[in-house]
Amino acid sequence: MKETDIISALQASIDQSSSEVVVPIGDDGSVTIMNSCKQLVTTTDAITVDVHYPKGIEPESIGHRCLAINLSDIAAMGASAKWASLVFSVPSINDKWVESFIIGFSNLANKNKLDLIGGDTVRGPEFFAVTLQGYVEKDQFINRSNAKEGDLIYMTGHLGSAAYGLELIIKNNQNDNRQFIDSFLYPSPRTKEGVLIAKYATAMIDISDGFYCDLKKISSELNKGFKVDVLRLPIEPNLSQQTSKDRAINLALTGGDDYELCFTVPEKQEKQFLDELTSEFDTLFTCVGTITDSQELLVAGNEEYALPENTFKHFGS
Repeated sequence: MKETDIISALQASIDQSSSEVVVPIGDDGSVTIMNSCKQLVTTTDAITVDVHYPKGIEPESIGHRCLAINLSDIAAMGASAKWASLVFSVPSINDKWVESFIIGFSNLANKNKLDLIGGDTVRGPEFFAVTLQGYVEKDQFINRSNAKEGDLIYMTGHLGSAAYGLELIIKNNQNDNRQFIDSFLYPSPRTKEGVLIAKYATAMIDISDGFYCDLKKISSELNKGFKVDVLRLPIEPNLSQQTSKDRAINLALTGGDDYELCFTVPEKQEKQFLDELTSEFDTLFTCVGTITDSQELLVAGNEEYALPENTFKHFGS
């Protein structure tokens, strides 16, 4: 069974009729009614050793990552995160390891002004789960299903760097290219950008499973397609130099673990959107394509681009 099959089976078996639920399971986060002015956004995500990250990476990065991936989901909903709960499971206690994990988790929590309000500690497999809650003003959330034909597809930041960093970690080639290794170990969720993007975006998702895969989640929600020029994908110049142009494009399309935001903006709002966001942030914003009414199409300039059959997958997928 695929993840989507499990979600569909759960939806079918549990009563989903509550009027307080605005956005149910299936998006980056749920939305429920708080009061007449605000709505509550909730997201839960977990990471486990040898599935989401290789055994032996620095515990500070594990603490950072388990919170960062949830902050990225909250950002993709256009919400502001406020409260966190943590499930912490390890097979044995090592004081220095735990202290390092806490540094990674707490530094990111404090940076985002989060309150830790609950959770659990368990002796068991190495596994960490975070539930985050935040809020949006009424009906100001963004989900995956409102893009229109002709909307522009935009990206924050760069693609492919984290996937290459993971390759270097697995190959134990960590002396050089710390830029790419840190892209995997310490992703930077676009929490502030997400709130402002939500003023203009018609759909948004964070890139965790690879740009191509996650963009398809937007288009499938709409029964639409897209046209993306792979030559416009935001790739760090050093990545092409370290690998090759084609390899860098493949990593950008399918590598995963980027935790950047992919979103759609009506063309008529593009200038106003860019003016406001570039005045507020130093973040790179790149238009890579458009939403179309038919099939999913990748091009390289004027020629069709074939997605490699043996696509890169992030660790353990």
